[in-house]
Amino acid sequence: MSLQQASKGGRSGAGFGSGMEQVSSWSRDIRFASGLVLFAFALTHFLNHAAGIAGLAAMEEVQNWRYALWHSWPGTVVLYASFLVHPFFALLRVAQRRTFKMPLREMLQIGLGVAIPLLLVDHIVGTRVMGSLFEQDESYHAVLRRLWPHLAVTQSLLLLLVWAHGVIGLHFTLRSRDGYQRWRDPFLLASILIPILALIGFAVGGREAQSMSLPPETFSVDQVNMFNQNVIWAKGAFFGLVGCFVGFVAIREIRMRTARHITVRFVGHGVRKLTPGLTVLEMFRRFGIPHAALCGGRARCATCRVLVLDGGDDLPPPGPNEAKLLRRISAPDRVRLACQIRPRDDVQVQILLASRLTGPARAAQAESDAGKRGLTVMVADLRAFSALTERQLPQELMGLLNRFFDEMSQAITAHGGRIDAFYGDGFMAVFGLEGSPARAAHAAIIASADIVRAVEALNREFGQALPLPLRIGIGIHTGQAIIGSVENDSLGRREITVGETVMVASQLEAATRRVLADVVVSEETIRTTGRSYRGTTSLKIAIKGREKPLTAFGFASAPELAGRDDEDEAPVPEATPKASEDAPAKAPELEMVAGDGAAAEPGSIEAAAEATIENVTEEPPSKPKRQAAPRRRKPDTKKAD
Repeated sequence: MSLQQASKGGRSGAGFGSGMEQVSSWSRDIRFASGLVLFAFALTHFLNHAAGIAGLAAMEEVQNWRYALWHSWPGTVVLYASFLVHPFFALLRVAQRRTFKMPLREMLQIGLGVAIPLLLVDHIVGTRVMGSLFEQDESYHAVLRRLWPHLAVTQSLLLLLVWAHGVIGLHFTLRSRDGYQRWRDPFLLASILIPILALIGFAVGGREAQSMSLPPETFSVDQVNMFNQNVIWAKGAFFGLVGCFVGFVAIREIRMRTARHITVRFVGHGVRKLTPGLTVLEMFRRFGIPHAALCGGRARCATCRVLVLDGGDDLPPPGPNEAKLLRRISAPDRVRLACQIRPRDDVQVQILLASRLTGPARAAQAESDAGKRGLTVMVADLRAFSALTERQLPQELMGLLNRFFDEMSQAITAHGGRIDAFYGDGFMAVFGLEGSPARAAHAAIIASADIVRAVEALNREFGQALPLPLRIGIGIHTGQAIIGSVENDSLGRREITVGETVMVASQLEAATRRVLADVVVSEETIRTTGRSYRGTTSLKIAIKGREKPLTAFGFASAPELAGRDDEDEAPVPEATPKASEDAPAKAPELEMVAGDGAAAEPGSIEAAAEATIENVTEEPPSKPKRQAAPRRRKPDTKKAD
């Protein structure tokens, strides 16, 4: 069912369920925005605590800067609004659940969210509220004297609860984003260090405040009564809100158990009869059906998408978040997100991305490791390996391959690469898992030079035992690729890299056979390095699936960096090249089709490529040589008998 079909067919079943879905769609964004505000407030507050390591004076100096932000009228309005909005929409999110079978981390986050107000209300009333009503001193030395040491344990527990709740929510919200993989480790380090430093600063500042020779602080009866009254009102309001949601859920469950039932057919997992109102994802969880849900059912990852085989016309139309995500992944007709559809009539669905029930921790780890990032991919393959297998004994061939792959592995790992796959007589390696893209692209080119030299060394070592010399072809391309891990019970866990970048690198490797080059590097890789290389041949290679040919550079031997004298003559690709009268002559270009090459004549392409590479790799003479006139052959006066 397409988005247009859903919008037409879903009007009949909109009703209360559709309205709740629309509320859930925009409430998710409001909940996330208000949570970010509260997390930012907690972060600045805990960093202010950490300043106590340097002393109480440093804490109060940083407090002045923090007050300038959060005590201003814009900061106060945003902060108070977030304090009210975030718990309300969080409870609304919990009330919308039709089943409470959920992952442990979701249960932990909900439990922390309910426990935080029990400790937070007293702290807020004792500081900001009493400071506003009775002009009570809110400086660090005054607040720490009230808290240390009798309330130190409860305040430390509050700090840990708030921080854990915020970090869990932020991690599971951002982990489906492409760029989060790069910042996950620094985020984890900061998540551990900040609360530890805050607790240390709190302890140091509390001890210093207790040692100050100040008169004891006294409170009037009105202050004590006002404090107790505000605490009771605040906690009563919160627990009243929780009670309202509990009552709402109870009434809804009673109505669901007395209402009609619908039939849901799960392809490959049987037929279930249940009351309408649950999302398809909640149905999966209730009946223990293997499923994928990276974002936890918040319409952020699309891993829970299903194919609606029957009953799709009766489903409500996609909400804004679901429609946006379906357009992003170019979802075909009848594909919907399981976390966003609530069937009210009979429906049949098929899971598109199943997840095993066995080993949930490993499956979650594999999903969290997946991501999209800029990498440099190398694909290499031995030449004429089939002819070599026909002329070598199996033992000799396996020994040669072991030695070959050992040399290749050393060349790849020495330059920070990782071999993702060995296949027959070739392999694929990736660069850029760590470090900058420019460094990764240059490392891949230098590694290819080491590989070419290693093959030459193998030829010298095994030359007498080989019927024909070893030759290798290498294709290198830089671009966006998807990295992750796949797992199987028999093969275990394997790291893989997929995407268009891998396909282009493979076709560049195939092109080396027809241009008689050892290495073919895409223009994107050369541009990413920001360097010049010696002995390059400009090529135009047609890539399957692309309308325009890809510009690449071939190396007839091991790639080398261009020296200072060669930098002006070496081609350096630019985004907008400009012609110049004094610029050196451009290297000749060869246009070819990467692939099977059935439309071209191999002989003519190889001859042209060989001539092109030889002309480029030869060093230009300082002075043009005068060509000698060809000798004219005397006619043969003898006649054949």
